[in-house]
Formats: sequence, C-alpha cells, structure tokens
Amino acid sequence: MPNESDMFIEYIFTMDDGKVLNYKINFSRPWADILKQSDYPVWTELDFKQCGNCPLDPEEYSHCPVAIDAKEIFLGFREIFSSSVANVRVITPEREYFKRCDAQTGLRALIGFVMATSQCPILSKMRGMAHYHLPFASIDEIVFRVSSSYLLSQYYVHQEGGETDWELKGLKKYYKDLLTLNYDFLQRIRIASEAHSNLDVLSTLFSISSLLSINLEQHLQELKPLFTEMPM
Repeated sequence: MPNESDMFIEYIFTMDDGKVLNYKINFSRPWADILKQSDYPVWTELDFKQCGNCPLDPEEYSHCPVAIDAKEIFLGFREIFSSSVANVRVITPEREYFKRCDAQTGLRALIGFVMATSQCPILSKMRGMAHYHLPFASIDEIVFRVSSSYLLSQYYVHQEGGETDWELKGLKKYYKDLLTLNYDFLQRIRIASEAHSNLDVLSTLFSISSLLSINLEQHLQELKPLFTEMPM
C-alpha cells in the first residue's frame, strides 16, 4: 500500500475548446501546512455560513478545511458551463481512468475525493474509501463501496471488543449528517461561484449523498440478489 504522504491522484480535464485544467491532489494534506497561506477569500472562513453540524470551533480554526481545499478547483471552473463536454483523465497510483463526459460529472468526482480527504471531522470518516478512489462510480457502485467499507470498520470494532453495528444504523445516521453538511456547504460555495462564474454544477454536486440519506435501505435491497444464494 502506498505511503499516504506520497499518494497523489491527478485529474486532467481537456475541454473541446482546447482548455486544460490539471489538479494533482495529495491524499495527505496536513492542516498546519494549509494555513501557511494567507490569500483565502472571505467565503473560506469557518464562520462564513458554517455548517450547522460542524464540530469545529471558529476560535480555534479560522477557515473551513474543505473550502480551502476546493478553492482553486472552483475558481478554475469559473468560466466553464457544467454541460460543457470534456475528456477527463484520472491518474491514481495503481491505474488510470478515462471518461468523455460533461464537466459536471468530472468535477463531482474530483470534489468528492477532495472532500473525503480533507481535514473536515465529518467528511474524513470516508478517508478509507477515498484511499481506493473510484472515479465516475454509479449509484450501485457507491452503495456497494460505502456499505462494504462500513462493515469492514465494524469488523475492526469487533476485534477491539466494541459494540458492532451490523444493521448499518450508524451508516444511515452518517448520511443524514452528510445531508446537513452538503446543504450548508452548498450555500457557501454557491455564493463564491456566483461571484465568479455561471458554472451551474452546484445544484447537483451533492445529489448522490442526498439521495442515499433518504433511500439507502432501498438501494441495499436492490443489491441483495447479487449476494444471496440463488434458489435451486
């Protein structure tokens, strides 16, 4: 397994008009190093439309870790419509992915990885899954990955003698927490985006987590036939 401090994932967007956007994201981004910079806009400050369930104290943390991580990405897309077609290449330590898609699809995959590897106490719970990042995942793939990751975490809880949650109650609650966070963070980024661009990606950027917060059980039932014995 690669050392997290040396692990990078690179997204390269090549637009049909020839414009290229390149983002190389370090899996491990220490908070102390991030705060060495001082040119952050107001909308990145922690108490600027802070998420309702954010556990960080503005007296201790000056900026939102996710807003800081995402700043350059959102500004880079300020003149690109969400419907613009791009060739998106994703380079991970193990393999490469390629998809010709709208900018919104590629951006959603990139921001999803950035959020899960940020110093946000809520989002960083997805860090293990982000280590095995899968760009452009379908809803079924996302349900499979999040539920499998959660069950693996419960296995480790069991090994340590803790109380396990095989009914995924904690996972369902977590997606409700994500729904709150995503909505509030959307308000923060919407203001930043409107100040710079007409990129219309924000209204659907977090639609998948919103959907799963409501219908996780339904999606799990849809996967059930793949993991149960077929009748003789």
